[in-house]
Amino acid sequence: MPANEGRLLSLALRCYPPAWRARHGDEARELAALLAKDGVPLRSMVWNYFKGAARAQLVQTRTTRRLRTGVAALVTATSLAAVSLLVSVLPDPAGAASVVRADITSRAGAATQLAAVFESHHFDIGVEQLPVSPSLVGSILATRTSGHSTGNNGILGRITGTCAGGAGICTQGLLLASHFSGHLVVLVGRAAKPGEKYAESADVFRPGELLAGSTLLGRTVAAAAPVLHRLHVDVLWKMDRNQTCSTVTPGSWYLLTGGFAISTVSICLEAAPSPRAATGRRG
Repeated sequence: MPANEGRLLSLALRCYPPAWRARHGDEARELAALLAKDGVPLRSMVWNYFKGAARAQLVQTRTTRRLRTGVAALVTATSLAAVSLLVSVLPDPAGAASVVRADITSRAGAATQLAAVFESHHFDIGVEQLPVSPSLVGSILATRTSGHSTGNNGILGRITGTCAGGAGICTQGLLLASHFSGHLVVLVGRAAKPGEKYAESADVFRPGELLAGSTLLGRTVAAAAPVLHRLHVDVLWKMDRNQTCSTVTPGSWYLLTGGFAISTVSICLEAAPSPRAATGRRG
């Protein structure tokens, strides 16, 4: 990327709030480089980053209740600077493509946020919510397409970040061509109702999930039993390479090796024989 174009991109990214830059700055630069290789004009990318920065500043201001006048001045100054720089540095390519960024900033309102972006751009994109385990709430689980769509299933890229609870990497948004065509359905995780079965779940021991911080992983079934009893959930088991969960409780010397939640009131834990115990029993 030429030096003058790189400076223009850096200027656009500096308009975002510090927290956004810390989380997405490197990713945004990498994405710009990839899009440039695919022939997307820098003018359209930078303009979208300027607009995104203005929206991010407004969202931050509403959240922290800062003075709106300062933000309005920033939006105006940003827009004028973008127009001035783009006109003086870049040619005016005919039919330049642009990128639409659909970001999730509120896990509870993820589906509403995405639907509003899609509707504002008149995209034929539906949003479907599925019940998931806690760390997947407010994240994009998958997308489904039907008919002809632009690009790679109509998606130019995915915006990733930490999952709810702070562990793992989840999809927190999509990058779409402004000329997106075709039909797309975005599946988004939502909090499950009491007793509702999860459509998708994460490891039950990772942050945000039921047994996060429990220190039960690697302990024997006997040691884990009192803790599991206090959780007031149904516990099923997978052991000896069995692929299905059952009510059969493994021997007390078995070790907990993993597991996942089935619903808000049911989990399935994986267990394997303790090497020492198994050796001793054979003796």
